[in-house]
Amino acid sequence: MRPEILTRIYWFIGLWLVQVVVLDHIALLGYAIPMPYVYFFCLLPTNTQRWVYVATGFCMGFLTDLFTGTPGVGAASCCATGLAAPYLLNLFAPSGYAFDEPFTPSVRTMEWWPFLRFVISLTLLNCFVYFLLEAFTLMYFGRLLLTTLLSAALSTGFIAAFEALRKNTRHKRL
Repeated sequence: MRPEILTRIYWFIGLWLVQVVVLDHIALLGYAIPMPYVYFFCLLPTNTQRWVYVATGFCMGFLTDLFTGTPGVGAASCCATGLAAPYLLNLFAPSGYAFDEPFTPSVRTMEWWPFLRFVISLTLLNCFVYFLLEAFTLMYFGRLLLTTLLSAALSTGFIAAFEALRKNTRHKRL
């Protein structure tokens, strides 16, 4: 197996374990639940086929659903996030970026602000779909919006920390 595939498998398992073992038991102020497993979609290179985004999203969501008691909610939200990730990457990539050569979205390839916009849009989408399906009503739209925004902010913070650690360890190896 190629080393980059093994690295992505390790990230998949690691993010899933952090989510299921630690972060699913955290609910800050009763609203914010961190969902940094969205970071996995940021680790896929631009030449990844769209079905891979959706299939890995389904696997991540399904495995999370198995251990959190939210049947289908995580799988559906991760599938939606995986489906939208390539389009959002095209939208938020720096202008004039040539997608002829594949690259992996990161701070090193995109700079902080475009990368954060990409991450924020992915986490907002994932959190909104997740909490909308969990509530399955728009009756409490204010609570849905508050939960989505706080969870997305917390998740983005975790993802930015992961990316900063990844960037620092990469520079130390060189």
